[in-house]
Amino acid sequence: MSTAVATPPVVRRSPVVHALARQLRTAAVLALGFWAIVLVAVVIVTVSILRATGSVDVSVVAYARQAATWFPFSQAILLASLVRVHVAAGLTRRTFLRSTVVAAVATGLMHTVAMVAALTVERQVHAVLGWGFEITERGLPGTGTAVLPLLVEYGPGFVVANLAGLLVGTVYQRGGSWWGTLTLPLTVGPVLLTLGIWSGWFGPLPVGLWAESSTTTHLVGAAVAAVLVTTAYALVVRTAPVRTPR
Repeated sequence: MSTAVATPPVVRRSPVVHALARQLRTAAVLALGFWAIVLVAVVIVTVSILRATGSVDVSVVAYARQAATWFPFSQAILLASLVRVHVAAGLTRRTFLRSTVVAAVATGLMHTVAMVAALTVERQVHAVLGWGFEITERGLPGTGTAVLPLLVEYGPGFVVANLAGLLVGTVYQRGGSWWGTLTLPLTVGPVLLTLGIWSGWFGPLPVGLWAESSTTTHLVGAAVAAVLVTTAYALVVRTAPVRTPR
């Protein structure tokens, strides 16, 4: 007598999850390589300052902020250019749109956690060695003892930069090099505003409601910038060409 063995049902992942998994794997590998390089650079700079002055009383990791902003930004530009490959594989623009937006946000949060973790470890090392610790960049808490203000400061900028990278890459693909370059003030502008206004690059905020709650202002402003950039990206990616020009 033969016994029938029930075959378990095959669980199929949705196209969005499938595309997102590949994008996040790539982002994670690049992030590991990036922060490994940052770690080496921090050690070299710290040792150099120590030999020159006898102590290191400022954060070196804090100066990685710009690199942690613009490296994933350039990565997002390249990701946006894969819409042709995505569609050629039989997937839809909507799937590409959803997966890339989630990947951009997740990558920004990934770098935010890595940045804050590196600052926290650096502060502990300074404390063990008897050094001072001060973050000299404007708009950041000087001692770096509180984690939440650091997350609020870094996270919005990193996320908006990644979303803007998607928009920049898609505009270049949709409009060509001329339009892509001419529209950079619009496509990159939200990143500069998010990084600059609430970090004090352009001076103090106006007196009143906005100045009374800088954290709320920072989060609301970044959220508005993220929504505007994502909306523009969604509109452009729907009409981006998928055929390779001859």
